[in-house]
Amino acid sequence: MPMKLDEDGQITYLANAIFLASADGRLTPKKAAALDEIRAQIGAKKRTFDIATKKALSGTYAPQKLDSFVAEASNLADLMYISIIDGAISDSAKKLIAEFSKMTELTNDQLALLSKEAIARIKGEELSSVCPSCKAKVTGDSSYCPKCGAALKPGPTDTEYQIPDAGYAIEFCESTAAGFPAALKFAQTAPSFQRCLRNRKMWYLAAWPETAFQNVVRLAELLSGIRNRKCYYNKGEVPWDEVFGFVWCAEERSKAYRPIEYCFGKDENRLNPWGCKQARLEWTEWAPWFSYGRFEKTTGVFRKESIFWSFDKERILHELMTNLHRFRYCPYLRVKLIETVLHALPDKVEITNKGPWKYNQSDEQVPGSIKIVELNKSDGVEFKNEYYADGVRPRGLNFLEEILRKAFADAGISDVKASELMC
Repeated sequence: MPMKLDEDGQITYLANAIFLASADGRLTPKKAAALDEIRAQIGAKKRTFDIATKKALSGTYAPQKLDSFVAEASNLADLMYISIIDGAISDSAKKLIAEFSKMTELTNDQLALLSKEAIARIKGEELSSVCPSCKAKVTGDSSYCPKCGAALKPGPTDTEYQIPDAGYAIEFCESTAAGFPAALKFAQTAPSFQRCLRNRKMWYLAAWPETAFQNVVRLAELLSGIRNRKCYYNKGEVPWDEVFGFVWCAEERSKAYRPIEYCFGKDENRLNPWGCKQARLEWTEWAPWFSYGRFEKTTGVFRKESIFWSFDKERILHELMTNLHRFRYCPYLRVKLIETVLHALPDKVEITNKGPWKYNQSDEQVPGSIKIVELNKSDGVEFKNEYYADGVRPRGLNFLEEILRKAFADAGISDVKASELMC
C-alpha cells in the first residue's frame, strides 16, 4: 500500500533519492529502475517525478527532511537501497547518507537495521520494468527489451539546463573513460555547474567567465578521452577543435625544460621570430617565406647596380594568420609580438657579398626569379657561377637577434631576452 504523502512530500522524497542516485555522476539502469520502483511505492505520478527530477538536478539542491519520522525512515532506507544497488557504495553516497542520517532521530541500532534490510532487499529482489511497446517484463539491467528490441522508458525523464549568455561553457556526458571522474570533479568547482538527464544518461554543464579561460582549458584537457562533449561561447556552440586546437601543444609546452623557449622552437633548433612554433615560419635558410616578395634593381650615381629584395608583408601576415587560426585561443600566443616582429622586419633588404642576406638559389627559373652570374676565383683561376634566385636567405642569426631586440622592446616583453634564444 502506497505511503500517504502529499505532493510536496512526494517531491521531497523523490528528490532526495534522485539526488543520491546521480551524486557519483552515473545513473545506471539499476538505479533508474530503483527510482521508478520508489515512485510507484509512494504513489507519485509521472508529473510529480518530473518536478522532483528538475529540483534534484538544479545544481543547488541538498537533501531535505520530511514531515514525519516514518517517512524519513522510509526515505533513508530507500537511499541506502539505491547506494548499494550497483555493488560497492561510492564515497559521495556515503557522505550523503551520513548527512541525511544526522537529520533523522534514528538510533545507531535502527540505522544498522535499515542497512541490513537494504542488503537483504538487493539479494531478495530482482528489479524489473515493463516494456512500453510489448508490455514484457524486463530486468533493470537491460537498456532494450529482449523480446521486441524497443528502447526502455527511462526512469527519470529528460530535463534541460540553462546555457549562460556570456563566457565559456562545456557540456559533456557521463562516460566509462578513465579520465571521467577527474573531469567531473573539476567541473563541479565551476562557478556554474548543472546536470540533466537525457536517455538514461547524465549530462553536465560547467561554465566560467571569459577571464577564467585557463579553467576551461583544464576541463578540456581532462575530457580528452571522452567523445560526447560540446563547447559554448556566449551561448553559441563553437567547434571544439577551433577552441581547443592548441591543447595538445600547450601540454607539450608544460613538459618542456624551458617552456618559453619551446614556443620559439629552440628545443628543435628551428627558431621562429613569432613566439609560436605553430606559425611554421621558421628563421632557417630553407624557409619558403623568405621567397615571399620580389626583386628590385636600382642604379646609383656611379651607375652601379644594386639588387634589393622587397618582402611581401601582406602575404607573410596572411600565412601567419592562416597557420595560427586553430591556435588563436592559446593563452601563450602573443599577437602583439607577431605585429611588432613583422614591423621590425625591413621592408627591403640589400643583397651584398658580406651582408646579412644572400640569394636563395633555385635550380630552375620560376616566375619572379632573376638570373645571377657570380665571378669567383680559386687558386688563381676565375670561373662563373650561374643560377636563378627566387628569394633571399639570412646569413646566420645575427639579424634575427636585432629584429627580436626591437620587437621585444616594442611589445613590452621582458620574460625572455633575444640573446638567450641565440645561445
